[in-house]
Amino acid sequence: MRDIKDYEIKVLKQKIFIGRLKAWIVGVILIAEILFVALYFAKMGLFDSVDTSKNRVAVIRYDKPVTEEFTTKVMEEMDKIRKDKSYKAVLFIMGSPGGSPTASEELSEYLKDYQKDKNITMYVDSMAASGGYYIASAIKPLIANKNAIVGSIGVIMPHYNLEELAKKVGIEEDYLAQGKFKKPISMLAKIDDENREYIIKNLLKPTYENFINAVATNRGLKVEELKPFTEGKIFIANMPEIKGILVDKISSLYRVKKMIKDSLKDYKIVFKNIKLDKETPFFPEVKVDLNLKELSDKIYLK
Repeated sequence: MRDIKDYEIKVLKQKIFIGRLKAWIVGVILIAEILFVALYFAKMGLFDSVDTSKNRVAVIRYDKPVTEEFTTKVMEEMDKIRKDKSYKAVLFIMGSPGGSPTASEELSEYLKDYQKDKNITMYVDSMAASGGYYIASAIKPLIANKNAIVGSIGVIMPHYNLEELAKKVGIEEDYLAQGKFKKPISMLAKIDDENREYIIKNLLKPTYENFINAVATNRGLKVEELKPFTEGKIFIANMPEIKGILVDKISSLYRVKKMIKDSLKDYKIVFKNIKLDKETPFFPEVKVDLNLKELSDKIYLK
């Protein structure tokens, strides 16, 4: 009889242990789920402190290569700011090495038009090179950190010739095209003189001239005044020879913010950083480009 009771007690203890173990596992899973949800919403900015200020300055950080995608995102966010009366001005912080000529032109023209509604202060914190400078030149005065890199006014289209490697590996290019200049560049061959002349004349030179003319117009300069600084050279922002040409004023971010506050002294200003980073898609993105798109994507402002 005692053995039966001992056995029943043992079984009961096992059941209690298993029950507690199950409850513990369920608790861990629930905590993990709560943490996952909390992290997700925190990433989305749901738990950010609520900004109740009615007098704000939007801070836009353009700290990526100039692409159509990122430029479009910037303009979309700035459109929201333009409609929001609580934003009194925009602080645009440039830190880009350049990129797409078309995206640079789009944002440059957009910023000039934007100033009709809200004042923009342009500050170069680290770099405004090539397409980054194209954009930064749209706003005057152009203020920069004394160690910032500016300039690099030029155009480049990289090309790699893998012909010898292809021969060793056994790769042969084959394609169909109609039109003498439909495919002027191949990764498996050197660019011949005729196609080289065609690309420079019809792509690189016109883009380069558009770049120079746009910067000259933006900066209120004659093309002849700008020309000595348009050979792809880079400059440190406080170099005396570029003062009034590529840069108007040397300062620091702290002083720039103070300057903006002083100009809006009738308001109690709060600086609001605008989030521009795109959420990483769950599924990979698939793109299909035509030959002309591939060709245009190889042209960079540099």
